[in-house]
Amino acid sequence: MFLFFCEGKPRRIFFACLIVLFSGFNFHCSRAQSVAPTQKAGSRLSSPLLQPATQVQGLIVTPHRTRGGKLSAELANRQTARLSDIAELSLHVDRPVSGRSHLLKFERPVTIQEARAIAARLKSDSQIESAEPDFLMRIDSFTPADPGYATLPGQWHYMTPDTGNLGGANLPDAWSMTLGSASVNVAVLDTGYLPHADLAPMLPGHDFISNTSITNDGNARDSDARDPGDWVAAGECGNGSPATVSSWHGTHVTGTIAALMNNGVDGTGIAPNVRILPVRVMGKCGGYISDIVDAMRWAVGIDVPGVAHNLHPARIINMSLGSPGVCSAAFQSAVNDVNATGAIIVVASGNGAMNAVNQPANCSGVIAVTAHVVDGDNADYANVGPEIMISAPGGGCGTLDVACVIGMDMGRVVYSLGNTGTTSPVSDSYALKRGTSMAAPHVAGTIALMLSLNPLLTRAQIKSILRASARPHPVSSTCTLDANINLCGAGLLDAQAALTAIVPTIQIVQERQIVTPAATVDLSADVLAPVGRSVTRYQWEASTSNPVVIAIDHADTAHASFIAPATGNYVFTLRVTDSSGAVSNAIAIIKVNSAPVITAQPAQQIMVGQSMQLQLQANDADGDVPIFHASAMPVGASLSASGLFVWPNAAPAGNYQIAVYASDHDSTSTAAVLVVSVMPGTSMMIGGRGGGGSMQGDLTLLCGLIVVIRRRLKKPVHETI
Repeated sequence: MFLFFCEGKPRRIFFACLIVLFSGFNFHCSRAQSVAPTQKAGSRLSSPLLQPATQVQGLIVTPHRTRGGKLSAELANRQTARLSDIAELSLHVDRPVSGRSHLLKFERPVTIQEARAIAARLKSDSQIESAEPDFLMRIDSFTPADPGYATLPGQWHYMTPDTGNLGGANLPDAWSMTLGSASVNVAVLDTGYLPHADLAPMLPGHDFISNTSITNDGNARDSDARDPGDWVAAGECGNGSPATVSSWHGTHVTGTIAALMNNGVDGTGIAPNVRILPVRVMGKCGGYISDIVDAMRWAVGIDVPGVAHNLHPARIINMSLGSPGVCSAAFQSAVNDVNATGAIIVVASGNGAMNAVNQPANCSGVIAVTAHVVDGDNADYANVGPEIMISAPGGGCGTLDVACVIGMDMGRVVYSLGNTGTTSPVSDSYALKRGTSMAAPHVAGTIALMLSLNPLLTRAQIKSILRASARPHPVSSTCTLDANINLCGAGLLDAQAALTAIVPTIQIVQERQIVTPAATVDLSADVLAPVGRSVTRYQWEASTSNPVVIAIDHADTAHASFIAPATGNYVFTLRVTDSSGAVSNAIAIIKVNSAPVITAQPAQQIMVGQSMQLQLQANDADGDVPIFHASAMPVGASLSASGLFVWPNAAPAGNYQIAVYASDHDSTSTAAVLVVSVMPGTSMMIGGRGGGGSMQGDLTLLCGLIVVIRRRLKKPVHETI
């Protein structure tokens, strides 16, 4: 898929630009969109977006994880005869794509409808997990052309909110906490960057554009992420598409995140001390999904075929790009892989004034950002939908403000870095743009500040803080209309509130312990206060629901202790306060457990070749059912979990010492020694409970002989003379 942008268009032809830019890109994905998107409630757009046919050059094909071994081998060897037969069109392997996929090119460009039909035929093969058109994505931004824009007040979008500026991101107080850290890397997946007097040196980036028809720099992928310009002639991006000048879009986005502060050069960025990883994915007319998903993985340190390993993985990815349609399988797979590394993806929602969010902003696991204007109203161009997490300054006119004129008072736009060149770069300048492309880097920059304060924050914690700290949408604005409830996210971005909500991080050394009565138990924690703050108070507290009251030694430190009482479960809370007054809590759970005690058994005797049974006993103070086990068992002997010792046909003769144990779920008794002597000679059988038994066999015969002898001794003697 391909991403486009709309640059240098005055407001009177703004909607015409939207129609041209977003026409024909509701591309096929792995599942159908169940409800057709409609215009956002309150929108002043009077006609639906047109969707003329679009040319597609290839498919992203992914073999099935378990059934696709043969297909994977075929693609690796560039064998496509079988797939071409299924597709009913000649296909060839263009290159491997990250995420187990390959890009297959058609013998000729086809319409989007043909591409969808071919993908459907391929997906009938059980070896294929997904097949989808490789569409172009668009850049989601607008550049006002009115010369008066340059005379407007500067970066309202960073300022503290007040009655004349409800939309400011509230950065001044946030900057008093941090300007960012060089340990935080932010990847900007965009048109590339231009060196600028108001930018620090970039990290080594990469150009991921593989199609030389759109690179504009004379070659395909390479390690040069600079922006050569993305100007196009009329009709170059499709029939009826207008001529446009170079946007320098990536440089503008980069400036919003990290333009330098207090350097005597006009303007600033949100997090001037963080480092930018430039990743070029957008060229003339946009950028392909197959290139973008490779770039996403590479940006966070996941290796991509044919590209050198990224030595500077990013914690944050900003993607001010997209196109209409549901999230494709290729995008979702890349998002999943990026999220697995712990990185965070921020994506613009799109500029179609629709109640449907563009992909990849509608993929699960990203932070989708819509745009608002200086009065806090949702921007008239901004897409909304249930996937939106938050709104950030994007500039322009509000949806409900019919009298707004861009560049005049309420029509303020976003001020950041640019270049004077209309085709190739010429000299540094500043540019005014509007769009969800401008909103997304406000969120990415704020997250960079958050991670600068506390690098241990997880993606889930960051999302939770952003939601909880957002300011409500202004009363009677677009997002408070009944039709738009739950479509605009948690509210308006508030950087100061987000940073204030960051509390000390507590890591309990042993969150769960099992100890014995009377043991000394350590309650220890490692605590990290946000950068620029210090811990002012520690307090360990025992839960009031504990079985007994416990005295804690050194409860006002990070390392406390107590003497374990009788058996039971005990809960302790560490409360930490930092110098800003922020408080965090963590819990430790201690189980006091007594191991079972085995009842002593007397030594046992048994004659060789006979059998023995003995029931062992154990007591457990906690009321647990003991489980018996033993070590060094004689051959043929067994001990059941319930404690029944059985030894049939005991042999050979000798003295045996068997180590027997009893366990509960948490601990094991000390060893009890069961002594068994197997006696040589006449066989015996010992049975019953606890030893003892009867003698049989030869003993019975002996008794019989004694009886006979006694009877013969009593019989009268008859003699014959």
